Amino acid sequence: MDHSACAQRQRVLDALNHREPDRIPFDLGSSIETGITTQAYDRFIGLMGLVEKPDDTLFNLFVEAGGFKQIPENILKELKVDTRGALIQLPPEPPAEIEFEGTTMVFRDEWGIKWAKPESSLYMDPIDFPLKDELTRERLAAFPWPDPAQEGRYAGLREEARRLRGTGCAVMISLYGLGIFDMAHLLCGMETALTDLILNPVVMEDLLDRVTEFQMQLWEKTLEAVGENVDICLHSDDLGMQKGPIMSPRMYRTIFKPRHARPFGHIKKKAKTDVKVLLHSCGSVRALIPDLIETGIDALNPVQVSAARMDTRELKREFGGDLCFWGGGVDTQEVLPHGSVDEVRDEVRRRIDDLAPGGGFVFAAVHNIQPDVPPENIRAMWESFHEFCAY
Repeated sequence: MDHSACAQRQRVLDALNHREPDRIPFDLGSSIETGITTQAYDRFIGLMGLVEKPDDTLFNLFVEAGGFKQIPENILKELKVDTRGALIQLPPEPPAEIEFEGTTMVFRDEWGIKWAKPESSLYMDPIDFPLKDELTRERLAAFPWPDPAQEGRYAGLREEARRLRGTGCAVMISLYGLGIFDMAHLLCGMETALTDLILNPVVMEDLLDRVTEFQMQLWEKTLEAVGENVDICLHSDDLGMQKGPIMSPRMYRTIFKPRHARPFGHIKKKAKTDVKVLLHSCGSVRALIPDLIETGIDALNPVQVSAARMDTRELKREFGGDLCFWGGGVDTQEVLPHGSVDEVRDEVRRRIDDLAPGGGFVFAAVHNIQPDVPPENIRAMWESFHEFCAY
């Protein structure tokens, strides 16, 4: 282990436990949610004059196919990143088969969800849903549910977690799959999911329970593989829109809150060490935060500062005693891609001023850094962070 780097792990643990470390911890690339696209990364390290060195980073098809960069260890050290991360593999069965419909790239995942990426797009979007139309309990019972115990999902994860622990940094593990609500609307379509929550709640809750159980089994196998070599477990479920939550706080409290509490509690029970649960949820989720805290999460990502009611100073004042904010360091909707270098610098300083006092803050961009972000702005973010990060 690089003992000189052990302070990096402690720095993150201090922040998660609401203590002020020597400086704010910095995360870049420990998860897809805090990652950087390959296009943006290549231009950034070119501008910084950094050169990659080959290493033993475990290749992950899901990360690479999504257009994100698995950052080599020497670059992470150069950038003074305090976190390292890994996620489980795509299952080997059924094999991922990518085809083309004209110039549009398409594939079906293990659930039968069809994804497409037109030539003009940077993203894979869901376009066909295996449980679309009328949702019934008979269809759910007959559906070919994926097997969470496929060993290929966890191939190399034990060794990779051990390697990451050896860096002396805090280690984050995440699943490639989306959350309970995310999977529900990807399986049956957003319109069906939202209407059936009201008109067909018994069947919709059956679907949510099946997805919850699947994810709990994934976490159990994942934690068995990584053993003591994990500090943070990242679980995703996007619950917010630009102006407010997707569902009412009452609906969240009744239907989703107990189903979030189950896997979060399961993670802490099955982990071989004292792990923290980090929930990723985009959008305006302020109205849900008191309930999210009660589900057992320790930290929230990405802190979408451009969404309604997500003012960082107010969030820190209201919830900073119970919640670590992991992200929110610079707006990725407007400032980072479209602002000037000076605007990026001002944004970084403002978010640090708001979120850093008393610990409970890990700096990361609001979301993963997209291809259209100028490398000069990424450099301004990085340099400004290091200028203002000391306690």
